[in-house]
Amino acid sequence: MFQYADYIYAVYRERSFSKAADKLFITQPSLSITVKKAEAELGLPIFNRQTVPVTLTPFGVEYIQALEQLRGLERRLREFVEKEGTLQSGRLAVGGSNLGISYFVTERLADFHRRYPQIELQVRNLNTMQAKHLLDSGELDFVITNRPYDGKKYEQKVCYRECLILAVPKSFGVNETLYGKRLAPDELGDAVFSVPAARSVRLDSFTGVPFLLLSNQNYLRQYTDILFRERGVDPPIVLEVEQSAESFNFARLGLGATILSNRLVQRPDCEALYFYKLDSRYAERDAFLSSRRGAYFTSAMKSFERMLLDLEWSEK
Repeated sequence: MFQYADYIYAVYRERSFSKAADKLFITQPSLSITVKKAEAELGLPIFNRQTVPVTLTPFGVEYIQALEQLRGLERRLREFVEKEGTLQSGRLAVGGSNLGISYFVTERLADFHRRYPQIELQVRNLNTMQAKHLLDSGELDFVITNRPYDGKKYEQKVCYRECLILAVPKSFGVNETLYGKRLAPDELGDAVFSVPAARSVRLDSFTGVPFLLLSNQNYLRQYTDILFRERGVDPPIVLEVEQSAESFNFARLGLGATILSNRLVQRPDCEALYFYKLDSRYAERDAFLSSRRGAYFTSAMKSFERMLLDLEWSEK
C-alpha cells in the first residue's frame, strides 16, 4: 500500500507533478505512470488532476494522513534505536538474593547509574526461586546467584567469588578459646581467601551454640545444612529469616551466630561480632551473572555485563 509513498508524497508536497519530478530527479511522464499504477493497485484515485494546483481526493486525504502517521512512527523508532544504542534510554533489571547489601554488586550498579543516568535501573532483592521465575518471564535481565542453572537454557558467568564465614556475638563464651582465629577487619574482603587453614574453625567447635539461619527456600540454607552435616552438628535454631541481612542484624543484637558471605561484611560497621573462617571445602563458592540463552541483549545489558565482569572497570 505504501510501496510508492515517496513519489505520492512528493506530488502532495509540491502540488505539481512536474515540480515533484524535478525534486525526485525523474521525468514527469515516469512519475505520472508510477502514481497511476499505485492508484490502480489501491483501487481509488489519490489526486484530483483537474484542479490547479493538484489537490487530494477524499481517499487521498486519508492516504496522506496515514502515511504521515506511519512516518512519525518510523521517526520514533529510529530515535529509539539511536538512543538505545548510545545508552540514552532503556531499562536494566537485575535481581538476586542479598543484592542490596553485597558491596561488590551495589558499587557497580551505582557506577552504572552514574555513567548512564538515562537508563531506568530496577533492582529486585529476591530469593533464588523468585529471581529465576522473573528471569524466565523476562521481567529481569540478569540474576546474580550462587546456584548453577541448566546450561542449555541459561548462560552463567562468574562475577565474583565469596567465602562463607561464621559471625558470632562477642558475648558468647565460645569465643574465649578461639582468640587466635578471629578474622581481622582487613581480612573480610578478598584477603579471606589467603587466611591459612590453621586459622579456620570447625563447626563442631560450636555445638550447642544457637544459630540464626535462612529459610529452606534459600539456596544459602542448603549450603549451611551441608556445612553442619559435614561436621555432624545439629544446631539449635532460634530464628529463621529470608535474607542474610536479617540474620546479620539479629546476630549483631546477640540472638545467635550465623553463617553468611564475606561480601556482606567486608566493610563491617559493628563491634558486636567476631568473624571466623570456616574449615570446609564447601565454604568457598562462585557467584554467577545469569541470563537466558537466546534472549536479546540490549546495549544496557551489554554495558552492565562488561562492567560487572571487568575487574579493571573502575580504573577506566
